[in-house]
Amino acid sequence: MKQFKCDIGQVLNPLDEESFIHIPAEIKKNSLENSNTDKCSLKEIGIEVSTGPVVDFRIKDNLHKMPLKGDAPLLYPAHFDGNSVKWPRKEIRKSNAISLDDETKKMLFPKGFYVLVKRFSSKEEKKRISAALLSPKEIKAKRLGFENHLNVFHIKKTGLEENVARGLMIYLNSSGVDKYFREFNGHTQVNATDLRSLKYPPIEALKVLGKMAKSNKTANQGDIDKMVKSIL
Repeated sequence: MKQFKCDIGQVLNPLDEESFIHIPAEIKKNSLENSNTDKCSLKEIGIEVSTGPVVDFRIKDNLHKMPLKGDAPLLYPAHFDGNSVKWPRKEIRKSNAISLDDETKKMLFPKGFYVLVKRFSSKEEKKRISAALLSPKEIKAKRLGFENHLNVFHIKKTGLEENVARGLMIYLNSSGVDKYFREFNGHTQVNATDLRSLKYPPIEALKVLGKMAKSNKTANQGDIDKMVKSIL
């Protein structure tokens, strides 16, 4: 056991609407808290995050192992391929596609750039937050289905501007965000409410980060942390 004193604001931020209690791991503030860049809420930068609306066991008859003509992609955490999305995947046990009818159409998003975050992580994983970029350049479909084990960043159920999406994905995958998230999240779930409680760089800073990420698509964790540090 170790003891230390810290500022009360590190434990309970009076501006936090959710009143999350943070448990700092060390005396010095997290790099996100020490940043000179103003932080914003998702609402302030005009971005939303939602839980994937497709609950697969409720629409079993609409699911297909591999896509048929007229189907829309159905994306699970199993489709993550590093910081991007690989679809379809024959080797996974999950379905890859969803057929369209009046019910399922309501659950789908139009094509665009989206940032996806796994809702569940194992204790063995190095990071709690695992984010991937979904690009319409890689998955060329008019509609997209997001399964309930994913969180989706969007703007009024449409895609994000490309550089904003790339910058957001890099920011969420940084070590600083992961350490800060662990201060108030004591389990392996990453819910939309938790993601709304994080603070984010201004939209222009995300665009700058996105441009850097676009020129370094094979970035490792060290590269990601350096990029994020440069805009904070």
